[in-house]
Amino acid sequence: MKRFCIHTMLFFGAALCAYGQVDTIQVARDYKTMLVFPSPYDFAVNGKELNFLESFPLGSNSPTARNIVLLIYNDVAPDKNDYTNYTVYTKDGLAYDFILELVDIPEKKRWSITLPMADNKNQMVRSAMVRQSQENGFDEPMRTMENVDAPRHNFSTSSQIGELGNEGNKKDEEVSQPVTMELYQKDKKEYIRRRCFYNQFNKPKVARLFDRSGRVFLWLNGVYYDNNEIYLQFRIENKEPIDYDLNFLKFSIATNYRNSSSNQKLDHRPLFQYKVPKRIQGNSENHFIVVFEKFTLDRKKVLVVDMDEDKGNRNLSLPIDHYLINKPLSF
Repeated sequence: MKRFCIHTMLFFGAALCAYGQVDTIQVARDYKTMLVFPSPYDFAVNGKELNFLESFPLGSNSPTARNIVLLIYNDVAPDKNDYTNYTVYTKDGLAYDFILELVDIPEKKRWSITLPMADNKNQMVRSAMVRQSQENGFDEPMRTMENVDAPRHNFSTSSQIGELGNEGNKKDEEVSQPVTMELYQKDKKEYIRRRCFYNQFNKPKVARLFDRSGRVFLWLNGVYYDNNEIYLQFRIENKEPIDYDLNFLKFSIATNYRNSSSNQKLDHRPLFQYKVPKRIQGNSENHFIVVFEKFTLDRKKVLVVDMDEDKGNRNLSLPIDHYLINKPLSF
């Protein structure tokens, strides 16, 4: 038994010494470059997503199709030389880092991505070590390692924002861990928090939907759906020199003003709020995400976002139409 444990530790120790590598993927205008990952694609971070375009196989029910990403360069982009960073997260929580480079003809048009190329595989190996040790009765040393590496969280239970509470003052490095369905089933709060962390700075997906008071703007940047939750991504801009202190942020479902003479509002509490600011300093902006349990609206209803200024009158009210709520994007 001891010999088996020693061999296991040596195997995983060797794996921990390996590092993820960064490959340069050549992308062209007239050729599609194929990336085949060892597990299904989850989401990606693309430094120039308007230039380096990604797509996926269509019309296939094969499980392998979920592991494939197709890359091509935007034909209308004027650049002759271009490159950017590209990170792909797969469903198992692993991350793969690449550099995308514009070329005339790719030297390699099909890439088979392997597990050793993952940048964060050390975290997954540690988890495997913990499971292996516990299965063989060596609990305490591995529990110590697991407690050191586990992300920390401290959610409030404010009645104003639902059962999962508010994000609070947490550092980003405490959140930057894999996002998996296993985590969702085990710790839903932590799963949602990590989803918010990875997507808080997504490029706007909604065309110019905002409300303003003077030179203070509240923008809706995107509406996303994942598992059983709807994520609303916001940006607030304060282009005035005076700081904006937030009194409250309130959500309600209301009758569409255009379709009814009456205006009835029903409070709609979020499940979770991520980095909602208390103060927006002058000439600055903040990004935040608000998460709801899954819901839909009929064509006569809107979701209204009311933002009230403390000791001020720069109040904002942003109606979000039913078609945005009912047709969210996927992460």
